[in-house]
Order: sequence, then structure tokens, then C-alpha cells
Amino acid sequence: MENLTRKRDRQSTDRDSLDRLLDQQWWGVLSTAFGEGGTAAVRSVPTLHVRDGDRILLHGSTGAGVMGSRRPADQRSAFCVTAMDALVLANSTFDSTVHFRSAVVYGRLENARADDRAELLTRFTDLLTPGRNDEVRPMTKREIAATNVTVLRIEEGEWVYKANAGEGVVRPDDEVTAWCGVIPFTSGYGVPRAAEWSSDRPLPESVRRLVGV
Repeated sequence: MENLTRKRDRQSTDRDSLDRLLDQQWWGVLSTAFGEGGTAAVRSVPTLHVRDGDRILLHGSTGAGVMGSRRPADQRSAFCVTAMDALVLANSTFDSTVHFRSAVVYGRLENARADDRAELLTRFTDLLTPGRNDEVRPMTKREIAATNVTVLRIEEGEWVYKANAGEGVVRPDDEVTAWCGVIPFTSGYGVPRAAEWSSDRPLPESVRRLVGV
């Protein structure tokens, strides 16, 4: 596992903290290097993900560069996820900071076999919106063939988790010239808006569960 070179107290080896962050934040950035040496090019793509035990599932078009068939099979990748929890405003901008949690998972991406795609895509939806698979029509063979599922395994020594979760406002040594404090930052689902062509349908259980109604 990579060790931080500064503020090492923010690093944690607690796997539960990593899992919790990956489960709460469904949006991350996947980066992969193409080529070697001075000709190498790094490509990054923001993407949706779910954690399924010891693996991260990603999906995209079979023709996509980073997650598609054009990616070098032996190239290592990095997947980054970050959550901002609060702004910490101090008496100076230098002492101001944020409360955050972040993780980087390293490894080699694996493209799912064609025979496994349907099962993994169903699993992806089950983890993202539990119960939704039972409410919609099944995927067609054409849709499955056009969608690639990429797996990044979470292995010991191949991830870094760090957080600044409890650091308060630095008490100034000089005169207090402004309001100081912590401003929590939260995000969540709003009120569902039905599509015009389905407005006569009741709110399904999968959506009710997500928004808590």
C-alpha cells in the first residue's frame, strides 16, 4: 500500500472505511496509461460504479477507449473516489480546509466475458437501484452485446484511503477578523419527477426506497 508523504495521520488502512466510501459515492474517475515512456498518454473518464464485495464494477460502451477492447490488457489503472463533507473556514485562507474522504484503488482492469455480461449488468443495477430489475423489461441481446462490464479488484496493498474528518477550525494567534466555523456539506435525492409518458404510473418501490417515501 502506498504511504502518504505528508499529513500521514489522515491515512487509514481500515477496509470498512474504504467500502463505505465506495458504497456512498457512486461517481469516480478512472485513469489508465496508454503507451510507454515519453509517448505514454493518460486517459481519464468520470464514470458510475458499484462495489460488489472485493471488486468494483464499471460499465460502458464496448468501443470506449479506457473501458473497451482498445485498452492494453497489461496496463495498470487507478480509480479515484472523493467525498466532500464540510468546509472549514478559519481566520485566514491559509488555515482554511475541508473535511473529506478519498480513496484510490489501483490494479489491472478485467473485461467481463461475453457470457457473464448479462449477470453482471443485472448485479450492477441491483446494487445501484435495488428492485429496479423487477420493474423494467429485460435487457435485449443487442443491448448486452453493446455494453462492456469492466472489473477492478480491490486487493490488499493496492488502495489508499485518507480522510480529514474531524479537524476543527484552527484558533488564530492574531486578532479574529472574521466569522470562523464548519459548514457541513450534504447531498441526496430530491423529489422524483415522472417522465411525461409515465406520469400515470405509481411511484415504484425501488424509487420510494431510494428517496425514503
